[in-house]
Amino acid sequence: MRLGQGAVRDGGYQNPNLLSSTFEAVIGAYYLDNDQNIEVLRLLVEQLFDSVPKEVMVIRSSIDSKNKFQKLMQANGATTPPKYVTEKSGGTDHAPEFVSRVYVDSKLYGEGKGDSNKAAEKQAAEDALSKSKVVSCSSTKARSNPLKAGRSPLMVALPSSSPTPPGS
Repeated sequence: MRLGQGAVRDGGYQNPNLLSSTFEAVIGAYYLDNDQNIEVLRLLVEQLFDSVPKEVMVIRSSIDSKNKFQKLMQANGATTPPKYVTEKSGGTDHAPEFVSRVYVDSKLYGEGKGDSNKAAEKQAAEDALSKSKVVSCSSTKARSNPLKAGRSPLMVALPSSSPTPPGS
């Protein structure tokens, strides 16, 4: 992986997104070099992943945290989508720091920090998800159509004090 000085300084060789993209490119090249034979590729990938200890693996979903949080809120009957309030909190012009808070119906669910608006919002959604305690319904009828059964399919534990977002 070739990186510029800035990326190296920012820890690029340990950046999960860069490592993942590089791995994907190498696997894609191997696939193409082997006449697009998926079985040859399968053997290689299985050997690679079988050698990784379970405690080292990190599960990364294709659904991002903001979408997961929004789906969770909708499943619990929220009528408005999550609102993210993000502001610059410090840093320099070339390395700003942002803080984001996520609200649903004027209740604070999570807070996050990042080096961009997007990163701060993602961290806020992850914070909200980590604070949420999910409990499945025990009723089969409720699971098949929770709204008609008069129940929510999930219950979310909210923080006891929730400041209202600016402008609400």
